[in-house]
Amino acid sequence: MVNYGNTSEFLAIIALVSLVIYLSIFNGIAGIFINKSINRGYNIFFMIPSLWVVKDFIIEKLFGGFPWEFIGYSQINNFYFVQNAEIGGIYLISFLVILINIYLSFSILDKNKTLIRALLVILVVIYLTGYILNVYSLNKISDIKYKKAGILQPNWYYKSKTEYLPIRKKLNILFNKSISLMNKGAEFVIWPEYTVSIYPTKNPYYMELFKDFTQKNIPIFAGFIDIKTRNEFYNTIFLFTDNGYQKYDKTRLTPFGEYVPFRKLLFFVKKITRGISDFSAGKIIKNLILNNHKFSTPICYEIIYPEIVREFTSKGGEVILTISNDSWFGNTSAPYQHLSMARMRAIENRRYVLRSTSTGISALINSTGKLLYKSPVYKEDDFIGEFKYIKYKTFYVKFGYLLPYILSIILFLFLLKSFLKNLKREKK
Repeated sequence: MVNYGNTSEFLAIIALVSLVIYLSIFNGIAGIFINKSINRGYNIFFMIPSLWVVKDFIIEKLFGGFPWEFIGYSQINNFYFVQNAEIGGIYLISFLVILINIYLSFSILDKNKTLIRALLVILVVIYLTGYILNVYSLNKISDIKYKKAGILQPNWYYKSKTEYLPIRKKLNILFNKSISLMNKGAEFVIWPEYTVSIYPTKNPYYMELFKDFTQKNIPIFAGFIDIKTRNEFYNTIFLFTDNGYQKYDKTRLTPFGEYVPFRKLLFFVKKITRGISDFSAGKIIKNLILNNHKFSTPICYEIIYPEIVREFTSKGGEVILTISNDSWFGNTSAPYQHLSMARMRAIENRRYVLRSTSTGISALINSTGKLLYKSPVYKEDDFIGEFKYIKYKTFYVKFGYLLPYILSIILFLFLLKSFLKNLKREKK
């Protein structure tokens, strides 16, 4: 907000504290219900994980959502454990993490050997299931041939030495790097989100430039702003080919980055509402098509939404190609957190993830969530990513996102039953 929205540090701190308070409300409410569940016998082993998951689900859905780093992401390097995401996604992993911790805590507090044995059985089942799912998924794609993509990380960002380079010089640098990757076998190249301030659909010169390059060389995926009218512009990923272009407009915008939530309510914070961009949201989620293959292209913040990526895959996406500009995170843990969520999407959907960012972390992630390559943060890099086009759909893609809905219904019925029971007691 300070670097890109031109707000004061004071207002930025207020916005941050407001976000923390907002998210804490959900944890507080969930905590109240969890506290009331503790004395309900063995119900707690279902109730508490369910309450936690439903709380996260509400955070994802309400007011545009902010599903950043749910507790299940803590297990991203716990390889066989996290493979269970193929069944129920991040929500299943979060459920299991809370479940295990409840068993562990009550085993210690009550010195209950039965709970310890039950915990051991649960762990064996989880890891065995994860192992089987991993082997099965790899066998499903073992005969698919590898393809090569070129991925760029130019390390261009706000207030960097390259910020004021002429546009054509920037484009030439990216074109030359793309040719270099093509010579290494890349079948297409990926540029990150908004590296050059051009508006291709509004300027025939740049459109012709890309057409000429792709006719002589290879296709390019790249992020630019697409202006339609004076008050309508989109964060867009373009696919330039020798036949023209395709595009996908970002459907889920970043709050306080690409739009201001409750702008009318925040009319008194004029500095914020003037400084931050006000993008339009895309209308539909659709895959881009190259050489008869479908590319799922969530842009930046969209990769953290399991439902969005799942919809791409359910519509036939064979590989996840995501672009981002994480430079606004600065030197924090956020780029690493962002990457961990991209890895979870790879497991849920069993798709390779090709990730190009402006300043890092660009990466190649396989369908088991393994990092095959990652670029250093704030370093220029370009590399070849070997991946596979995968068509089969996991249980999660078909049905797995139903888990939080099912848990929400069960919890509602349980709370309704408790409410009616208490009502009868009061009448007596």
